Formats: sequence, C-alpha cells, structure tokens
Amino acid sequence: MASEMETAIYAALLGMTDSELVEAALLPPRPYAPDHLPRAPRLRTLISATLLRDTLPAQTIIVRNVSERGMCLACKGDSGNGGYKALPLGDEIVCIRLPENVEHLAQVRWVEGHAFGVELFCTLDVEALGAANRRRNVHFLHMLEPDGAATAMGDGPVRDQ
Repeated sequence: MASEMETAIYAALLGMTDSELVEAALLPPRPYAPDHLPRAPRLRTLISATLLRDTLPAQTIIVRNVSERGMCLACKGDSGNGGYKALPLGDEIVCIRLPENVEHLAQVRWVEGHAFGVELFCTLDVEALGAANRRRNVHFLHMLEPDGAATAMGDGPVRDQ
C-alpha cells in the first residue's frame, strides 16, 4: 500500500484529488481488447535481402528483425531530396527476397525515415531463418570466438565453406 506521501505525490503529478486517485486505484483493470494483440517476439538480424516491386528495379535492403508475421526492413544507399530512394508507400504490396531466393509477399504497414515494416501474408519460419543466418555467418563467429563457434552454432564442428 502506498504511503500518504506517495499518494500526495501521485495526486499532484496527475492533477487529481486524493479521492479521485483512490477511486482510480480501485478500478478493475481494463478488459482485454481483441483488436490490440501483444507483439510477437522479434529475432534481430542483419540479413541482406531484395525488395521487389511492380514497375521498379530490384532494390537491396537490410532485414533488421523478423517475427512470424512481419519484418522490419531498412533501405540501403544514399538519400535523395531528404528521403531514401524508392522507399515503399504505406499499404503497398511488396515482395521480399531473402537469401537462397526465398520470396515472401507482404504489405507495408509503416514507413519511418529509411526503415519500414511489413506484414507477411504467410507465416515465416523464424527458427529456420535464424539457423540459416548463423550458418552463413559462422566465419564471423569463428573469428570472434574461435573455440566457441561450434558450440554456439549447435551444428557440430565448424566446417570451412
């Protein structure tokens, strides 16, 4: 239970009287809103991919993070006229080509600066993507932790590729 001093501080900060603050504290929690689902866990990545769009040339992008139903992406290259070249528009349908030529259709949900987020039309296998990313980058891991690379990979001994 909060002390009288804490209650007075909260009341002053919120611009409420003591009785209003007590009443607000006793209100039941807000009911679960079905239209606001919690965010799915994200896997941080730095994967080079290709953005494919109608009537525009293919563009190299970076996949910053992924979830089962979405990706955070960033455009590479120089900015022109205060914005990055060929940034997709909100609600635009795009195709993201990941390494190994795996393509995913998606809808752009937000654009901010040189980054944008997409919602995928199909579920992404996040674990497989993470494992493939680790295999592609095993040489970096081996340079950082020569003795721990195989253990971190979970795939047995490190093989030169």
